[in-house]
Amino acid sequence: MKLWAKVLRGDKLTADIIYEGEHAPTRAGFRDAVQAVCYAMDVATPVLLPAHYERFSAFNRVKFLPSDFIEEVDFTSFVIERVTEDGKKQPAPKEGRSAHEPAPRPRRRG
Repeated sequence: MKLWAKVLRGDKLTADIIYEGEHAPTRAGFRDAVQAVCYAMDVATPVLLPAHYERFSAFNRVKFLPSDFIEEVDFTSFVIERVTEDGKKQPAPKEGRSAHEPAPRPRRRG
């Protein structure tokens, strides 16, 4: 998984990094990649919620605000985006049904 992480203060980019690791496109792989990116950037690790992974898998991007961190941070947002080589979005495989997806309807025979 190749990621572009950015630290922003207001609208100004203060730090960024391109991170490439052998993490699976799963919740556990996403968690490990975020921890590795935060360690490489010397940034506190945010509290990861299922909603963060769902946004990342749906939009290839997730934005963390200062309220997502336990420690006090000196920036206004921390953004992680998935980088693809061909410029196309590459959705992560879904792990089961999301809470926002309707249950599949049974087929009628008739």
